[in-house]
Amino acid sequence: MSTLAHSQEIAGLEFSNYGGLYRAPYNPSVIGGPKHKWQINIGTIGGSINYRYFRFIGENSLLYPLLAPRSTKELYGRSRTMGSLTYKDPIYLASEIRWPSAMISLGKYQGLALAFRTRGYAKASNVPEMIQNLYFYRLDTGGTPVVSNQSWGNFNMVQQSYSDVSLTYGAQLLDFDAHKLRIGATVKRVFGARIGYLTGSAGSYSLSPVSAGSESSQLTVNDLSYEVGYSAPTRKNGLGNLFSSDKTGAGWAYDLGFSYELGKYWGKDKEVYDESPEYLIRLAASLTDVGNIKYQTSDSRLVRGTQATSVIGQKELETISDRGPQGFISLLPSDMDTTFSKKVQLAQAVHYEADIQLVKGFFLNLSKTQRYKSRAAEPLDVYMPNTFTITPRFEDEDSDFAFPITFIQGNNRPSIGAMGHFGPVFLGFSSVNGLMKKGGARGSMVYLGFTAWKLNRKKDKD
Repeated sequence: MSTLAHSQEIAGLEFSNYGGLYRAPYNPSVIGGPKHKWQINIGTIGGSINYRYFRFIGENSLLYPLLAPRSTKELYGRSRTMGSLTYKDPIYLASEIRWPSAMISLGKYQGLALAFRTRGYAKASNVPEMIQNLYFYRLDTGGTPVVSNQSWGNFNMVQQSYSDVSLTYGAQLLDFDAHKLRIGATVKRVFGARIGYLTGSAGSYSLSPVSAGSESSQLTVNDLSYEVGYSAPTRKNGLGNLFSSDKTGAGWAYDLGFSYELGKYWGKDKEVYDESPEYLIRLAASLTDVGNIKYQTSDSRLVRGTQATSVIGQKELETISDRGPQGFISLLPSDMDTTFSKKVQLAQAVHYEADIQLVKGFFLNLSKTQRYKSRAAEPLDVYMPNTFTITPRFEDEDSDFAFPITFIQGNNRPSIGAMGHFGPVFLGFSSVNGLMKKGGARGSMVYLGFTAWKLNRKKDKD
């Protein structure tokens, strides 16, 4: 199902009054006075991809950021079909799995939800566009242009993944004809976290043929100083490793949210079994993912070094891409080798929302997301780009259709998405232009999921 690129939430359902489990990570107040007696997320998968994904079916990965800490198999090739949700700089890849989860109403005005999900990010700042293009055209195809002594500067590349289990409670405090107020809170336990990163500075870089007339090129980086590290080596995750703080990072986080509905204009158009909302406007705000991950694992590693001149060919490029920090360490010498221990901030964000019902069942949603207490000097922190989204949406008890238009800070054009949810299936994407060939490395968040539910009704047909 379609999602907002920045927040990894599912556009349409994250704003829908029937979103339930899919709206709760964005604003937990939806669990208060729930529309469902119960709801089950059977399974949901999502990731950021570009147009190449559909050209290389079977040779790509929707979940590249989640595979990186667990596999070294052809990650260079897999990453070539991922798409950045932000334009050119920074690079921002995301993927997630929402495992089977459930919510249940506790009477008319309260609800509980238990949810499990795994999230992954890969992000990079100040990586020159010519070096980004090496992932599309390689260094051995003859498609690499000649570049000489281009200045570079500071840069960073980070891959991080983690799982969390969350418990959400919501309550409806007001239930007057024209005034409804809901609040909600979520507590999360983060576990199974792993991080790998490279930060550094380079004076300049060049791209040149290996020899005269050769189709193969090489990347030369001058005056390189770097720090590279990981909290755990690349390995398959067994249950023992997943829950061991000695093997993976762990932490706690919380979400808070409220929503207020004003108006009762649409009540006169309702049928006997119609439980659709009657408000003219719904105002809401939420604070999400406030917390940290603590890495203090036994087999972590942190290396620092300098190199006057480094030469990277296609083979070395694939070693770094497939093996991550471990691959980088194997190629370059180091001046210092120690353990990695750090506390990393989660993707803390604050969300504001106004949902206007223009005609019965048709809504216009205005929402804004911005980073909360961000630490600019900490490149390892997870974050959400600042965004503003306009979403026309149709919803009823059984279906939702939405067309989010998202303005992401730093992008030169808005992302126009589409989603459809009908019955148990939802499917969509966040950016049409992100899936077009001319979009280059730009990507779109794509979701597919399955759900089951039973609605809360004032009268029971049975």
